Amino acid sequence: MVRAQSVALTVLIALCSTGAVVSVTREQLWTGETSSFTAPNASLGAPVRSASESVYLEKTAIGPNHIEQATADPGQTAVDSSGLILEVAVAPLPRPAKVMTFRPTPRPATPAEIVKGATIPAPPPSLRNASELSCIAVAIYHEARDQEEFGQRAVASVILQRAAIPHRWGDSACENVVPTQFSFMTSRYEYLKIEDTASWEKAVRIAAEVLVNGPLPELRGADHYHATAVSPEWAPKMVRIRSIDDHVFYVDPHSYSAL
Repeated sequence: MVRAQSVALTVLIALCSTGAVVSVTREQLWTGETSSFTAPNASLGAPVRSASESVYLEKTAIGPNHIEQATADPGQTAVDSSGLILEVAVAPLPRPAKVMTFRPTPRPATPAEIVKGATIPAPPPSLRNASELSCIAVAIYHEARDQEEFGQRAVASVILQRAAIPHRWGDSACENVVPTQFSFMTSRYEYLKIEDTASWEKAVRIAAEVLVNGPLPELRGADHYHATAVSPEWAPKMVRIRSIDDHVFYVDPHSYSAL
């Protein structure tokens, strides 16, 4: 009896795995003596087959491990008032071997977050679509990385002071960090590669502090500067404010009227 039950259940499982709807009586499931499977479009008097060979909607199950499949309609339901009805849905698609997940790129830290100790971002490859923080930090790095912090803050202050004067040089920091104002720019967005990591991180931190706090009050609105090694023709027309390291800072008298 046990062996007969095992064979009957094996065939039943094989048919269910193909998405078939199977009807079997409780007695047949228990004894395994005359295990049969009735097609829903067949009469209750359909021939009974042994557990080793059963037919369901033109599907022939031969033995416990071999299935020959023909046309079938898994949407139909087997009905047998004297037996147990099992309805099996079509098997779902197998899960992919590896589930791929995609995480969004982390948002760069804001100046306020960097002031509080957030991670310093890597230098951008160019200033195309760069943030205000990156533009000022790149200018500090190339113009004053060999100077004290106050001198680096002064460079950042001049950039912000220029951006504060509407419609003159540029209304943002990035609009002022251009070749016509800074000679380290090799084109509109390009500059020499930043390789000194420590100097870059210091420049970013200083740029963040100046963006948070605004231009230095000690510079009294200075919007120009030049290196002590040169004497530009515009310098005599400006009001000299002070020297810091090897830079001399000025304010343009016309800037007051523009504010």
